[in-house]
Amino acid sequence: MNIEHKAMIVVNYNKVPPDLFYSIKRSLTKDFILSQYPSYHDSMLDSFEMVSIDGKIAVYYYKDGKLEIQGSDENPTFRRIIRRVNSLISKKDYI
Repeated sequence: MNIEHKAMIVVNYNKVPPDLFYSIKRSLTKDFILSQYPSYHDSMLDSFEMVSIDGKIAVYYYKDGKLEIQGSDENPTFRRIIRRVNSLISKKDYI
């Protein structure tokens, strides 16, 4: 049995204010069903994932303002989500 593992990519944005994070989350709920799951770390404020036919995309938001999005670079849904997030925030301010 040959199991192929796709490389996971992590995209980080730093010092994202809570109001901007919740604006991003609202934008994502327009096109995706979010599966909320409990934050596993005390440092985390919110976490959820989106499941598409291409795979899962996980989103973590931390108390220090760090926004982390994980997915496979081969997943077109992941790439679309990153483009949307990039359009909602100024990358130069948060990367």
